[in-house]
Amino acid sequence: MLVDSAFGCGIIKACGLGDVAQLVRAPACHAGGRGFKSRHSRHFVEFGDMFCRKIMDVVINKAEVLSVADVPVVAAIAIETEIISICQNEVEILKNPLCHAEFLAIESALKCLETKYLDTASLYVTLEPCSFCASALEKVRIMEIFFGAYDPKGGAIFHNSKIFETSTIKPNIVGGIQETRCSAILTNFFKQLREK
Repeated sequence: MLVDSAFGCGIIKACGLGDVAQLVRAPACHAGGRGFKSRHSRHFVEFGDMFCRKIMDVVINKAEVLSVADVPVVAAIAIETEIISICQNEVEILKNPLCHAEFLAIESALKCLETKYLDTASLYVTLEPCSFCASALEKVRIMEIFFGAYDPKGGAIFHNSKIFETSTIKPNIVGGIQETRCSAILTNFFKQLREK
């Protein structure tokens, strides 16, 4: 059961994930997405883990039911088997260009944990983070990034500025997770927007 503020930013108290086994960390290939392991990383997570799939499903399911009020991007911050925050894009809703899903999820998680770093946390998001969000993820020292659709125009993980290629912070990154499903959410949103 999601406990948050009407698809806005919020903390998740329970997510139906309590019975999921602890995340197994193992060096392996990353099924369902393209990723990389940096030489500075502490470990590498295989996306095939049941917990990773559950979290990504929660994020994608939430994006699928959003109204057309804003671009349907949803981001969650999790530590091991617990989702700490989950937020949607609110740029248009709040008329604030800083209200990207990732940024709001970071703010919420930092507040919840009363810390300035998320170096033990993972980000799950439906779209490749832009340079603004990737820079914020770098500043909070995020440990892992899992995302759905690639964004060749605005993404900054595998495209454009490739923030982490030159950074001293080297999170484990897996992209292209359920890419078709995540891309379809965005395609449908923009199609409906053009039809208005």
